[in-house]
Amino acid sequence: MSWIEQKDNKKENEENKTESKYQMAKTKMLEQIKARQERDRSFLCLSITGNPKVGKTGLALDCRTEQEIADGYKILVLDWDNGAEATYQSCWNNDDNILIFNPEERNIDGTVDWDISFENSHAFIRLAAEMIAEGNVKAVVLDGADKAFEGASQALRNHLVKHQKRDGSVIHDTDSVRVSPLDWGIRNQINNRLLDSFLALQTHRILITHMKSIYGDIVNPTPIGEVPDWHKSTPAKFNQMLHIRKQKTGATTQFIAEMQASKTRMDLVGNEWIIFSTNGDNVWNGIPELRECNL
Repeated sequence: MSWIEQKDNKKENEENKTESKYQMAKTKMLEQIKARQERDRSFLCLSITGNPKVGKTGLALDCRTEQEIADGYKILVLDWDNGAEATYQSCWNNDDNILIFNPEERNIDGTVDWDISFENSHAFIRLAAEMIAEGNVKAVVLDGADKAFEGASQALRNHLVKHQKRDGSVIHDTDSVRVSPLDWGIRNQINNRLLDSFLALQTHRILITHMKSIYGDIVNPTPIGEVPDWHKSTPAKFNQMLHIRKQKTGATTQFIAEMQASKTRMDLVGNEWIIFSTNGDNVWNGIPELRECNL
């Protein structure tokens, strides 16, 4: 075979490979478009923010209709906050179709093994994807995005000191390691890999986080407000955003959810729901539009 024929064959093989890759990509594109067209609405990509004990987890777990509960639809919870179980037991009577997993793994000295904890989280997300493919999964919840974000910071510190601990001391090298501004990009990547994998799941997704104080004076720090405790780029990932606040009037305490943003229901932005109230008698209302996943 002449070198010209070899060159022609090589070119033909490369063209065949390129065409094969295109056909595979085309198949995936058409499957994705078809699946989206067959859905009656987009999957929720919802954040729920608020201070502790205002009903964030309770609201997320109340995302099924009565018919879906009867039909055995599941809610999967990645519980970084380690608080969903209490709500599950007290409000849902240990419903077998609410599946909760806490990914946290601890070392023998009581510290968290962040590497394994994140590996556990990614394994849970992979399991969730398999269960979603089988059907009857209504939503997946990530409870405690602030805890996961903190864990990404600690994983970075562990990486920087290469796990060199002060043996026999309760003070570890990670407690005092200095992190350069460029190194924080590693933290962000750890955090984003978890969030992006979670948000890529093909079902309704709900992410929960607490609030943190913001300060106006570095020299004499005084809280001037609150913001959700997550990386500053996180809100861009959501299509819908709910915030819950506590309001006390006389003997009545109300927990009010406000629709702060929605790409799918602009008419609901600014709308408020009293999700729970108590004055001795407890009344849970939830949000009907959330159960219908029409926010």
